[in-house]
Amino acid sequence: MKTAESLATWFMAGFLLLAPNSASASDLALRDAAAMAGTAMFLNAGAPGLVIAVVRGDESVVAGYGETAPGSKVEPDGRSIVRLGSVSKVFATDLLTALAAEERLDLSDPLARYAPQGMVPKSVDNRPITLLDLATHSAGLPRELADPAVADGNNPFAAFRRDYHWNWITTHAPAYAPATTALYSNYGYGLLGDALAKAGGKPYADLLTEKVIAPLALKDTTLRLSDQQKPRLMTGLDPFNKPDPNSEAPDIMAASAGVYSTADDMVRWMRWHLDGDDRSRAALALSHALWRPHDGLKRAVGVEVTASVGMGLGWVVSPAKDGVPLLLGKSGGIGGFMTYVVLAPSRKLGIFVAASRVNFDMFEGLRSGVRALAAELSPAGP
Repeated sequence: MKTAESLATWFMAGFLLLAPNSASASDLALRDAAAMAGTAMFLNAGAPGLVIAVVRGDESVVAGYGETAPGSKVEPDGRSIVRLGSVSKVFATDLLTALAAEERLDLSDPLARYAPQGMVPKSVDNRPITLLDLATHSAGLPRELADPAVADGNNPFAAFRRDYHWNWITTHAPAYAPATTALYSNYGYGLLGDALAKAGGKPYADLLTEKVIAPLALKDTTLRLSDQQKPRLMTGLDPFNKPDPNSEAPDIMAASAGVYSTADDMVRWMRWHLDGDDRSRAALALSHALWRPHDGLKRAVGVEVTASVGMGLGWVVSPAKDGVPLLLGKSGGIGGFMTYVVLAPSRKLGIFVAASRVNFDMFEGLRSGVRALAAELSPAGP
């Protein structure tokens, strides 16, 4: 197994580093760039383990570093299961655009149309919250909404309750008129997930499986792990550098942070986003569009405003700049994991990385490492 010390020695010596069990492309430049980037990000993250997956055209590389759990001495690979955290949001918008392409909903639909019976979300200036507002974090809703009456020391997610979420929005108006302020909201995505279930006529998990997971043959992408999958779930460090217990998230968090996956599955998912097919082309066109530019908003909080031009459907849209091509990006952090995925649709390039440690200061290193890798593999023009 490669320890941090041995990796540092090899890295400084300039060797090409790929985990022995990694899946390698035949493209030498792709293998070299992915290996160097993965090594650097692992060393800088201070995480027990890290997996990276890179897709470029028909080629792909998956590599793992460190350990699947602190002290396990088992190296992660493409089948090691990770929690996607907020990367789950762009799976939710995959479902949103699939239903929109089937004309089962419209992005401009008011949330009230899909609210539980008898519940009417409050509005500001008679401007109702729409599905588009929720998907672009511009509904004026709080980031989190925990029920103060619930305290569970064994599961930090237990306070996020569906009934409380819906009751709150019927008695509290958004802080700002929708579409005037970008304010990152996990709470809003919980409501969006419920709306999608209502529009599709099935539980959210069943719809996600039907529209995304099954068609792409994502073998280990799920909202609930089976007994056979649980041993492959990596264990990372919580913000206090203790092994995270990987507490299960409730259904209301499914769309915001509930998805588990693997690097191998993320390769299939990224390739679908980059290649598409006749069945999904309309939905992908919606997914990759810029829907809410930052220019003209009163505020933009929690949406990486300094490096982007606006919000897509869950995606942060960054323009081509300083050698980096135009990117759609999404980050996540939950239950011992920090994740980041970017797509460069015009370059047929996708990069996913998951580090098994929750440390938000560390994220900038992952972000800069992924963007540098994108520049190396598909440099933007002047």
